[in-house]
Order: sequence, then structure tokens, then C-alpha cells
Amino acid sequence: MFNEIILSFGTLFAIVNPLSTAFMFNRLTSGDSLIEKRKLSRTASIAAALTLLGFMAIGKPMMAFFGITLYAFRVAGGLYLGKVAFDMLARKLRHNPEMLEETRENIAIVPLAIPLLSGPGSMTTVMVLRENYSWPAVAIAIVLVCAVAWVILRQAPMIDHLLGKAGANVVERVLGLLVLVIAVQFVFNGITGYLASGI
Repeated sequence: MFNEIILSFGTLFAIVNPLSTAFMFNRLTSGDSLIEKRKLSRTASIAAALTLLGFMAIGKPMMAFFGITLYAFRVAGGLYLGKVAFDMLARKLRHNPEMLEETRENIAIVPLAIPLLSGPGSMTTVMVLRENYSWPAVAIAIVLVCAVAWVILRQAPMIDHLLGKAGANVVERVLGLLVLVIAVQFVFNGITGYLASGI
């Protein structure tokens, strides 16, 4: 089970991508005190963990109820991830948080927890992991990833300071490219999986 946890953690961490979310966190909380920032980081991480754990538990029966296949969900998740990736590469969404119309009170839930930490991409990943690994392994991986996300968000101001403006731009472009590649793979897996299934 240890290997399953490690593999699940690595896969999910790449999709959740808390390092990239940290840049958005800095912009959204620029006027907040350190105590407020820590509270927001904790709330966002817990909300993301509960969202992914809940989706792992009821995602499959919910999809069956609505007649949604995993292949369609993979393609949808891939398309959404592609949009996020292009926004990252174009420095739109995460560098212009004013584009989002969410209230300050809900900032920890939207957009930090959903969709940045636990969006369609991570939900799809949880579904795929659950198909291949035991539920305890996937659940532990979810908790670990969200715990790491909490630590990273708490240290977001320091990370931004250490990287500097140029370093932050480079890291975000690299992460954006990585997310784009993952998005293409999601779409490819969804289409080829559907064709191979003969549905």
C-alpha cells in the first residue's frame, strides 16, 4: 500500500499544483494580516481535502446516476485544465485575481479550494486513482497533498519573496506547460479509452 500512496501522492500533487496556487494566494491576500492569511490557507486546504474525499466517495455513483462516463469526465477535465494552463502561460487568471467575482468572505472556498486546489482536473485524477488503487491509499494521498498545500500556502509570501518577480514568472510558465501537457494526456486518454471500450 505504501507504493500506492507514493504514486497517488505524486500524481495528485502535480495536478493540484499548490505551488502555482501560492502566487494567486499572494495576490488575493495582499492586504490581509499574517493571522488572516494563515486562517485562509488552513480553510482552503481543509475544504479542498473534503471536496476530493467526498468526490472519491460519491463520484462514481453520482456519475452513474447522471449517465456520465469516466471517459467524458477525463475529456472535460482535460479541456478545463487546458484553459487553466493557457491562463497560466498567458499570465491571466493567477496574475489578475480581479477577474474573479467572488467575495472576500468566500475567498478560501472559491477560488482557492475550488477550483484551484480541487478542480475538475484533481477530481478526475481522484476517480482514475481510485480505479487503480485501494481507497485508503488514495484517501491518505489526498490528505497528504492538501497538508502540503496548506504548508505551501502558509509560506506563500516567503516563496514569492525568495523567487522574485522573474523567478516567479519562470516557475509559473514551467508549471503552466506541465499542466498543459497533463491536460492533453487527459483528453487523449479519454478519447482512446472511449474508442477502446466499444461503447
